[in-house]
Amino acid sequence: MSSPRTSKKKRSPSTSNEEKKWNAGSVKDSELCRWRLLAKLLGILYWLKNQLYVHFSATYIYQRRSNKPSGGMAGVDAFNIARTGATLEELVPSQNMTDSQMDGTEIPQYKHDVGSVFKIGNYVSLPIKDIDTIASVIQTTGKAVMVWFYFNRDEWVDVPIIKYPDLNLNAGETSRHSVTAIDFTLYNGKKALIIEDSWGQFFGLNGQRVITEDFFQVRNWFAAYPINFAFDDQTQPQPEPQPSPGPGKPKHTFTKPLVFIPWDSAKNQPADLASHESQKTDVVALQNILKYEGRFPSNVSSTGYYGSVTAKAVYAFQVAHKVAPLSELDSLRGRRVGEKTIKVLNEIYSL
Repeated sequence: MSSPRTSKKKRSPSTSNEEKKWNAGSVKDSELCRWRLLAKLLGILYWLKNQLYVHFSATYIYQRRSNKPSGGMAGVDAFNIARTGATLEELVPSQNMTDSQMDGTEIPQYKHDVGSVFKIGNYVSLPIKDIDTIASVIQTTGKAVMVWFYFNRDEWVDVPIIKYPDLNLNAGETSRHSVTAIDFTLYNGKKALIIEDSWGQFFGLNGQRVITEDFFQVRNWFAAYPINFAFDDQTQPQPEPQPSPGPGKPKHTFTKPLVFIPWDSAKNQPADLASHESQKTDVVALQNILKYEGRFPSNVSSTGYYGSVTAKAVYAFQVAHKVAPLSELDSLRGRRVGEKTIKVLNEIYSL
């Protein structure tokens, strides 16, 4: 894992005036940032599968926003559009184009037909303000994550800061911006994400910024990532499992509680190795069961590490099977498999 640069890049006068960009209104509730971001996420997704980076068209995505001709959109809308397809940049250019130019581009039917091939099959919405989950997804899948932030313009610096604690997400002066989380690290001893901004290499730290946990926990308001393209997607939810055995149904008997273990970014390993090793076999079985139920990404290996992705899947299992009152489940958010959950697991999956 590479560390971010911590010194500012020297910029030329013609490109370094960030204030001009703000005054032009290019960031405040900017819809273009998320279309370009989604095109990049799809490119990374294709590269992970085929080791070939394909440039997808932001124009094709942008033209199909649900609230056209108005600007602005919800984060989920971007992924819903991607589920209907994304065509290639070579066919429908978008680089260095304004929103009006993108809206005015004519797209022949055959280019739509190409786009229909590249549909994402499913995506995962992640808990907001949970930096551990974002880091876990990046680590275990290699995929980038779309994350949204809100801020006042003078807070969005190389390492964004909180200057206005009472800033309201929906206030007129508030800027809303989506970026790509591509890595995680420690910054001055604190957990942090490395994000790639859509403004280009002359802004931030060579086009990147460092989002500390302090900023993330206050200003994050959406996070999601695509799992797979539809043509190789194996993540569609399975039918709810029944107590009777079925083909391919995992079997395991659980005898002891399992617990969430934080990730030690400095050592790049579970923070409590002894606990991790003692429960690893059971957690592998648990992850296989959660995959069977469609609650854990099937393209992620069952490693036996009980991290944030597993915790989210456990929480979904506990809620679906009504393991305990919702108020009790909400207090742990899937970070423990206790006696009540073990009882349900064994009723369905015991050897």
